[in-house]
Amino acid sequence: MGFSKRKKRHSRALQDNNSSPKTEDAKIQEPACPDPPQASEALRREESCEASAFPSLITAAPSHENKRLDVAMDESNDVSTASSSRSSESKDLSSPTVRPLHEKADTGPSNEALETISGDEEAYEEPAFHTEFLKSSVTDILARDSISSMAVSLHHIALGLQSGMIFVLSRTGHLEKGFQVHSAPVLDIVFDSTGEFVGSAGMDGIVMIAALSSSEQYEFNFHRPMRSIALEPQFGNRSSRAFVCGGMSGVLVHREKRWFGYKETVLHNGEGPIWAVAWHGRWIAWANDRGVRVIEASTHEIIALVPASPNAPRPELVRYSLYWRDLNTLLIAQGDRITVASIKSRNKATEDEVRAATPTVPTISGLVSSLAPASRDLHEYVQVIDIFQLECLVSGIAWSMDAMITCAYLVDETELASMDSETLQIRPHQSPEIRLINRHGEELASHVLDVSDFTRFHCNDYHMRASLEPKWDPVLQEDVLSPVFFVANPKQIHVLRPRNERDHIQWLLEHDEYREALEALEALGSGPAAALGFDVAAVGRDYLTHLIHDLHEYTAAAQLFPLLLRSDVAAWEHFVFLMLDHGQVKTLLPHVPIKDPELGEVAYDMILVHLLRTDEQTLLMTLRTWPGHVYSTQAVATAIEDQARNSRVLLECLAQLFLANQMPGKALLYLLRLRHSSVFELIRENDLLIDVQHKIGALVELDQELADSQEPQNSALIPLLVRHTHSVPIQRAVHQFEPYPWYQYLYLDALFEKDPSLVVPYANRLVRLYSDYAYPKLMPFLRSMSSVYSFKEAYNVCEERGHVPEMVFLRGRTGDLPGALNLILERLNDVEMAIEFVQQQDDADLWNILLAHSCNKPDYVRGLLEHAGGEIDPVRIIRPIEYGLVIPGLRPALMKTLKNFHMQHSLLSGGMTVLMNHTKELVYRYQSVLSAAVPCDAQAVCTVCEAPLLQDFYVPIVLFLCMHAAHLSCLQPQMESHPSHASPMEPVTLSTTRLYADSRENRIGEDSTMLYPQERESFSDEKDPTLDLLQRSAQTRQHQHLAKQGCPTCAKERAYCLSD
Repeated sequence: MGFSKRKKRHSRALQDNNSSPKTEDAKIQEPACPDPPQASEALRREESCEASAFPSLITAAPSHENKRLDVAMDESNDVSTASSSRSSESKDLSSPTVRPLHEKADTGPSNEALETISGDEEAYEEPAFHTEFLKSSVTDILARDSISSMAVSLHHIALGLQSGMIFVLSRTGHLEKGFQVHSAPVLDIVFDSTGEFVGSAGMDGIVMIAALSSSEQYEFNFHRPMRSIALEPQFGNRSSRAFVCGGMSGVLVHREKRWFGYKETVLHNGEGPIWAVAWHGRWIAWANDRGVRVIEASTHEIIALVPASPNAPRPELVRYSLYWRDLNTLLIAQGDRITVASIKSRNKATEDEVRAATPTVPTISGLVSSLAPASRDLHEYVQVIDIFQLECLVSGIAWSMDAMITCAYLVDETELASMDSETLQIRPHQSPEIRLINRHGEELASHVLDVSDFTRFHCNDYHMRASLEPKWDPVLQEDVLSPVFFVANPKQIHVLRPRNERDHIQWLLEHDEYREALEALEALGSGPAAALGFDVAAVGRDYLTHLIHDLHEYTAAAQLFPLLLRSDVAAWEHFVFLMLDHGQVKTLLPHVPIKDPELGEVAYDMILVHLLRTDEQTLLMTLRTWPGHVYSTQAVATAIEDQARNSRVLLECLAQLFLANQMPGKALLYLLRLRHSSVFELIRENDLLIDVQHKIGALVELDQELADSQEPQNSALIPLLVRHTHSVPIQRAVHQFEPYPWYQYLYLDALFEKDPSLVVPYANRLVRLYSDYAYPKLMPFLRSMSSVYSFKEAYNVCEERGHVPEMVFLRGRTGDLPGALNLILERLNDVEMAIEFVQQQDDADLWNILLAHSCNKPDYVRGLLEHAGGEIDPVRIIRPIEYGLVIPGLRPALMKTLKNFHMQHSLLSGGMTVLMNHTKELVYRYQSVLSAAVPCDAQAVCTVCEAPLLQDFYVPIVLFLCMHAAHLSCLQPQMESHPSHASPMEPVTLSTTRLYADSRENRIGEDSTMLYPQERESFSDEKDPTLDLLQRSAQTRQHQHLAKQGCPTCAKERAYCLSD
């Protein structure tokens, strides 16, 4: 529901879980009978007081008769124990630590300050309830009589009247039934929990219970005014038909139906009139002059007493109100104070714990308790968990919507501070209020009742009852039970229904609280909001219109456009035109969408036209931000050209428009005219250098302006020209750079770094530019480009500027070495440079010139000794020295020369030693390889034919040092054509001694000792020696050729590796 926004003004917790005095142990306290004068005075007050009713919707229960027993209480708030003759127990929850009820802290504005609230603020306060008067039959009934009590069930309303009549009406106010039982005002009337029976108690002492749908009816006459009645839970469904009642006699009576009639049990008496009773579940609570007691309905055991406030008004002036919040929590309203009591279960104490808790020092209370018989342990006790002090009197209380609902009777603070006065006057011009108070004592909402002639009514004339009614929920699409409250005064009945979310939102819209309404709709969600009948988009549009037309809060409205208008193009265009009509184009501009959604061209054109008239700079920024397709480029350009003329901003706008229209060439002309910083970036991105190839001078001036220097080190123009030599030819660029020699130097230097061949036609010019602007680069250029520039012109330039090292270089390149050396000796006077120059040229004549020049110059002699000692014989340096010439530093120079010679000698000796050792090592390795054994066995195969090497008959074989072996016959064809395949062979065990001997005779595989004896003899006998010699020579040459070829297998592997 939607609550009104109110200050927390009247509820204050005096006692909570941390600060409230808790009586954890069961204390038995017997009631004390009132003194006779007090009793008689109470009877007299009963005779004169008006009828009152009590706001309990729950039934009540019976009690025991208890004996009177004084209670001893010490300063530590401990209550002494006593016993009862009937084992009935109670619990006194009084505590002196509770603050006086009227010691109020300064927590807010006074009542006088609250009265100064303006009528406008009150008029805009949202009501908490829908209020209507119950009419129909009620109007006719109250025209002749007045209400003295009221009860409400799910389907009916029961009215007890001053005349004694009882009327039962429907929830809409139509009369359904009437009872004429009482002859005096009906002081209390209740429904049972089934809603089928109604019970009443009257001043005439009669208690009546009647069924609504049958003729069943019970009447009891107690002969004393009866002020309260409570029916047992599910009274209509139980055969016991039990109820409790009490009145001015001070006796709480429990009656229960048995076989032979009703059985009556006195639950409690002797503590003054029974002002109210409430029965819920297994607990019965009733209020008397001592306070509120709680009893267990089935065992009739009293478990506690919640004492009355000592400053509370008399119950006949301000009634007790009892309401069971749940099965174990009781709300007690007494005067301006609400007490929340909770029934809790205790763990049964062990014997040791009881003994430990027994006082060791004898006391009077201890003696009394020791003489009394032991009482039974109670398993439940009552604990006060909250006490709330209000700034009004409470004439009724209920619990609903997780809050306390109170009927507040407003009185002056002075009257509230003197509760013992005989009469309480209502505050002038203050009607009663219905207030909602949460568990923490904070007021959530309030509603002022519209009571006719409210000044005539007192606190007990008002009766409030809470109930439920089915109500259709459009969100859940089903009936739900919604709370409803009935407040009666003697002449009217108010029906209050909490305002739901739809009512809250509707009220907000009616009072132009659109923001809160939109927040509430957003919290609901689109589906439930639509089910409640609200169009969120329409509410948003109304809110924006309200902000613009009524409040003139243009900034706030513009900020809400994206949130509320979303993708509604028509709505966007409507509010765009509305803001333009109010002259708020700059306020609107940051929030105008350019996509999702994209508006029509007319909307964007109108915005740009307004900016053209009001703010040219913002127009330029907008054109940079918006894409060109959202507005009409040609139309906007035409409008700007009409006003551009000498306006730099508008010229830049035109350039931006051409850029947006994909015409960067035209835009570049405007930007160059404006000397804009984006010119070079535009040229770079769009390759536009060809469009300004004849305006290099203008680009140079722009570059100087941007760099704030006539000779900028980092130019934005030069890289563009170097990169796009195809767009601007080098010759054209160099020509246009004539007035700007610095830029000419930057341009040619950049070309030289990119490709030296590009500057060949301009080499002489580049020598001059390097000489003027980049002297460190001159010498590298002269060295690298000596074939393209004029030596004479270059020498003249260097001579003009005094660049002697470059003159030395140029004389050396032209062959004038003595002249170059003379420049070093005469103009530079640098012996180290002279020595370096002579060393580079390696010319004996130059050494002679240098020695001749140095013979009478001590610095030169010392320099030659220090730097040229390794290049020339020091004797040649020392011998020409004139006798008596003083040479500073000669000794260190000679020592350095000797050290250099000694070092050279040591290096030569060491190098020779290393070389000899390395040679020996290689020789030894070579001998080891040649003398290594090669294994061979019967399994060895030829690497060419893969046949066994060792056969029964003689076959010559060739063994290579790579451990491959082959038949000689297989290798001979390899001399002409090598086979295309080879296979590795297994090791062959053969002696290499003979092979080594044969190799020294230039023979491989030829040995007469390898022939069998028979063959050798026949060979020597049959063949001619000359022929044999020729054959041997041929074989020797063949074997030598074969040996030079090497192993065919290894040759193939090397060829394969090389091919990869």
